[in-house]
Amino acid sequence: MKILVLQLARLGDIYMSWPALRALRRAHPQAEIHLLTRPRFEGAVEGLTAVDRHWTLPAGEILSPMVKDECDIETSLERLDHFVDGLKAESFDWIINFTFSPASSYLAHALTQPQTQITGYTRFKDGSLCLADEVSSYFYAQVGIDKPNRVHVADVLASMLNLEYIEADWSAPDLPECTLLLPERYMVLHVGASEQHKALSSATWSKLLNYFAKRNNSLPVVLIGAPNERALATEIQNSVSQIPFVNLVGQTRIADLFSILKKAEVFVGCDSAPIHIASLTDTPTLNISVGQVNFWETGPKATLAFIYRAENEAALSPERVGEVLASLLEGQVAEELIVRTGGLESYAKDESPEQRFQWELVKALYLGGAYPMAERIEILQGAAKLHEINTFAMEQIALIPEKGLQMAGPLLDRAEEVIESISQWVPELSPLISWYQAEKIRIGPGSLEEICSAALNVHERLGRHLRVYIPQETQEEVGDGTL
Repeated sequence: MKILVLQLARLGDIYMSWPALRALRRAHPQAEIHLLTRPRFEGAVEGLTAVDRHWTLPAGEILSPMVKDECDIETSLERLDHFVDGLKAESFDWIINFTFSPASSYLAHALTQPQTQITGYTRFKDGSLCLADEVSSYFYAQVGIDKPNRVHVADVLASMLNLEYIEADWSAPDLPECTLLLPERYMVLHVGASEQHKALSSATWSKLLNYFAKRNNSLPVVLIGAPNERALATEIQNSVSQIPFVNLVGQTRIADLFSILKKAEVFVGCDSAPIHIASLTDTPTLNISVGQVNFWETGPKATLAFIYRAENEAALSPERVGEVLASLLEGQVAEELIVRTGGLESYAKDESPEQRFQWELVKALYLGGAYPMAERIEILQGAAKLHEINTFAMEQIALIPEKGLQMAGPLLDRAEEVIESISQWVPELSPLISWYQAEKIRIGPGSLEEICSAALNVHERLGRHLRVYIPQETQEEVGDGTL
């Protein structure tokens, strides 16, 4: 069996894929497993023995003719065809797309052959997005910033493969020890982040460390980061005089971080690849989560993992975080920390009634859980409006064979607009509306009769989910055909 895994996202996403790739290897010990990444992030594959062959997508080579003064699209297309043909010649039996992006879905489709099983985003024969499996549909509908998902991305990937992790899947690779001289005891701090909006300024880091030093100024701090973060590290060092520093920013390979983090007493950092490396070394971690980040999905998975969440840097109190960090090293967990737990949800956190309702509704839709109780009248009103629009849409779809799509189409478009607006009016119902929209996308090309039948099936299932929030007498009412 020959398997190709597409992971065209960033460093952190690749490291979050390691446990799934190891589980895949355990499940298919005789398979030949290939992994495709972008060249810029190929360092994140070093030490990953679960993979037999590593490919890189030569995006720069493919696109460079298009960014010249005289755009040469033909040459770019020829280079893309050459790469795809070479990879397609491997005749993969199973393609697994871990990337969840439009671009990767086109590539997955281009590499698919008649005998190929596909898991993850791909394309239908007409070029429209194909959510090839239930987990892909779940990811499309419920995963992302401001979405209700509470399952970590690493666990979503395992679900895609229908596999469960064992402890060995979450372990550091067997790599040569880093030769850099380090103190006997130390803390590691990553000065940067995967994106600027997730990072802290040197001023914030300095205030944090200065307050930390009031409680603990004897523990050396090892600074890590990319070459372009050297100035940031220098500013931090110059602003904090009470702490001994070892500045390794710009001086390490990504693989060196395994041995550096393995011996650290704690790792501190924003959303970044080192967070996920620390999960594999099981290093106690304090993740300072700011900006557009969904910590439920991309937070640390070390046994002792803690998250200090702030909407942005301005909302964060560096003095308080410094105290929280010092307390952690003394064995005390501050009440505002989000704590790592086991089970379906990786963290424990108090949430608003709206957030709890959304997550309970997600579990009802996908896992057969109990439907949450509506504690606001607006939820029942929104469900009633959805029921009304859903009934109207089913009536219009049923009339398409008689009246034609030209007449029913505009009315159905208007129905979709109303359904989307309910998501804004009653946020608690947004998971159900996202589920519905994903299920509509899953309807593939076919005859008008086949598409109408599939669409009616989706609307019927939407109606069944709504029943718990609709009084019986309302369910029996017949719509008057108007919006």
